[in-house]
Amino acid sequence: MASNAQLPLLTTSQAACLNALRDGKNSKTRIAIQSNLDFRKTTAALGKLEELGLARRGEMNTWRATARGKTCRFRTVRERARRNNMTPGRGARRLLEALDRPMRGRDLAEKMGVTKQNVHQLIVKLYSLGRLRLGDRDRILLIASRIDDETPLLSYDEERVLSAIPTECATSVTKIRIAVQLPEKQVRQMLKRLIVHGLIEARDGFDGEIVYGVTAPGLDHPQRSQDARRAKPPRLPFQSNRVLAVLSAILDAGAVRIKDIRDRLHIPHNSMNALIQYLKRREMVQKTDQDFNAPYSLTEKGHEALAEMTRRLAA
Repeated sequence: MASNAQLPLLTTSQAACLNALRDGKNSKTRIAIQSNLDFRKTTAALGKLEELGLARRGEMNTWRATARGKTCRFRTVRERARRNNMTPGRGARRLLEALDRPMRGRDLAEKMGVTKQNVHQLIVKLYSLGRLRLGDRDRILLIASRIDDETPLLSYDEERVLSAIPTECATSVTKIRIAVQLPEKQVRQMLKRLIVHGLIEARDGFDGEIVYGVTAPGLDHPQRSQDARRAKPPRLPFQSNRVLAVLSAILDAGAVRIKDIRDRLHIPHNSMNALIQYLKRREMVQKTDQDFNAPYSLTEKGHEALAEMTRRLAA
């Protein structure tokens, strides 16, 4: 076993970059973001790791750890702090001033009148200084905000899930998964995080299945795309026009006895009685009191079902 004196001696920046390489980060940007370094420090650290035989530059300016770099132990030493190293430069200060709300990289570039590459470099610098938050550290131009902005920022896939939920109705995880083409387990994890952020809500569907609807903050979120593919609504609880007619008649009356709705819709008594009992089991209707001949009214679930059936019929 090598003695401590024989172990490579790395600065904290070099050690952070080596750990990023070991974690599979292969672009300079991803290495810099994980290591909380700007490009200048990242370039210098990678150059030293290459000199020590711990890292190797690949094609398209990618990097990877060598076989030795993947497994070797090393010692670290704190590097000397440079004066004014924590002070943003003029370009970085301009970006912070422009970032009055969470913004995408392309919008920042247009607002500042600079290239996306300029914005890219400034974001890396400001992130290393702890002045910015990012929605997705692997896509740093996706969305950024100042550190004091409390707007929840979303990863690329979280943004897709939020954008897939329809505006007009709640839908199921299966329909969302189909829209975004991601594994169900991954979609469920993102839905949980979106609920924590208050951007969506979960509620019981018509058949006991959990469905997800977007909230007012979710509709206003800067990452909700208006052009995204929306998930389809879940299947209606009923496809029958007769059920629609019965629920509509009960809504119109407020509360109605079986014989009255039977006569109004011209449905045989046995069929009407069976249908009402079926709707009662599905928690769509309920008696207004305990009397045997008490009229029936719609439950909250019944109101929701009727509203959704009517909406889709009109669409």
